[in-house]
Amino acid sequence: MRRSGRFLAVLVVVAALQPLWSGAAVAGSKQVRAKVEPALAAAARSDPNRLFAVVVTAVPDLAKNASGQAADAVRRVKGHATHGLGIVGGASATLTGAALLALANDKDVAAIVADRSFGVSFDPVGGAAAAGAAGISEVGAPVAWAQYGLTGMGVTVAVVDSGIAAHPDLGTRVVAAIDFTAAMPAVSTSPLGDPGGHGTHVAGLIAGDGTSSAGRYAGVAPDANVVDVRVIGADGSTTLSTVLRGLEWILQNRRTYNIRVVNMSFGAAARSSYTEDLLASAAEVLTFAGVVVVVAAGNSGPGPATITTPAIDPFVITVGALDDAGTPSLLDDSIASFSSRGPTPVDGIAKPDVVAPGRKMVSLRAAGSTLDALYPERRFGTDPLADPAYFVLSGTSMATPVVAGVVALLLQRDPSLTPAQIKYRLVSTARPLAFAPASSAGAGMVNAATAIASLDRGRGRAAFRITNAFANESFTPLFGQTLVWRDIAFNGGVDSHGKPWASVGWGDITWETLTATTITWESVDSLSVGSLSGTGAGGWELVD
Repeated sequence: MRRSGRFLAVLVVVAALQPLWSGAAVAGSKQVRAKVEPALAAAARSDPNRLFAVVVTAVPDLAKNASGQAADAVRRVKGHATHGLGIVGGASATLTGAALLALANDKDVAAIVADRSFGVSFDPVGGAAAAGAAGISEVGAPVAWAQYGLTGMGVTVAVVDSGIAAHPDLGTRVVAAIDFTAAMPAVSTSPLGDPGGHGTHVAGLIAGDGTSSAGRYAGVAPDANVVDVRVIGADGSTTLSTVLRGLEWILQNRRTYNIRVVNMSFGAAARSSYTEDLLASAAEVLTFAGVVVVVAAGNSGPGPATITTPAIDPFVITVGALDDAGTPSLLDDSIASFSSRGPTPVDGIAKPDVVAPGRKMVSLRAAGSTLDALYPERRFGTDPLADPAYFVLSGTSMATPVVAGVVALLLQRDPSLTPAQIKYRLVSTARPLAFAPASSAGAGMVNAATAIASLDRGRGRAAFRITNAFANESFTPLFGQTLVWRDIAFNGGVDSHGKPWASVGWGDITWETLTATTITWESVDSLSVGSLSGTGAGGWELVD
């Protein structure tokens, strides 16, 4: 194969791919160890008659639809397939423990993981009277508005959360809403409400325009549009498959609504390497489809290695929380004690990437929501004669939308920026924090003004390999494409003569060029195979 300069062109062919993804048949116990999460396998063995909710991913096959392939495998062991999850090349299902173990022997099955439930957490600090708008000022948003005229106009941010309530500060800029906690999700062109109260607060930090406070409590991108993707129930809980369905909908509809940013102010405890994590995989698919994914680091600090998933993924922007002490000065700032610290617990990847103010943040109130009813002392208003329009919350959930708003400003100024370039710009222009190590502060506090002023587009090349599920799901759209590796780390790789695919370092692919020009990511399949089973246990977990 001919080399040219520093790069090596590689033609991906089925003969090269198949050895990694199909594999030889092995004994059942070995298949279970290879394909089923250890805790799930142990539970299935101990209670073979119990029903388990799982997500099954399929071995890629050019002739088959991955979601349908996974669903068919489930049916062969008398299980019930509930939803196609094309974004990870699989399906959600329920089946007995005995059937689960038998399913591992199916040659069409790549992996089986628990469709686990998890909840949204926030910091329960009181003291609404001490709250202020300093956080938005401290990241330089007013400079971006005044000096550059940037307000997020024309950019849409998808808020994957508990819903978004109608609010004067959002006006008509909730351009679409869909509820995946409902039995029959359908798109609405007006807000569907927020039974939990968390998503509305998040949306306001991104795109509230301060109508109810004469502009004082505006979000970072006050003219941005938002799309409400509800995946969290009124009790603060959700499931893996519910979130995956929401992310897949964003992938399919991103061009319809010009969704350039996704905000995920929640996470689950990381149980594995990001390469085996389906939340991380879905986030990567969106990233390589051109959508900037901004994720909360988690509220499990101050201990080390407490980053949650999908924030563990190296391609997303992971945000920690700064306590700005209610002032615009850095002199009295500190990293919030609840903010999860790096590195990632399994892979040891440096996280968070940046931090932003996230303590005692004033944003939009969802009147009558669960949080509104549980914490009436957090209601906050500027007019003593009017019903309070705002609410006070703390957490990395609040820091994340601040960064998502900054991303919207950057994309308004230069829509051609890719997710990798946006991340590089934010990290390279962040304000270093001398009082905090990188394990808690990352590169420092995000700085909208300097990020906008920068012209540096970064290297544009991935530094890590992609997840297993994303690699499997890439089989069909990448088949027959010419990929480019940096030959310094080619390691024998794969070529048209069938050299081993497994030895290729995924991080050396020039993904930015590939995804921008040669892949139609709508080819990621979607197959509805049942009705929603609802969200699971979890709840509005209090942390401090």
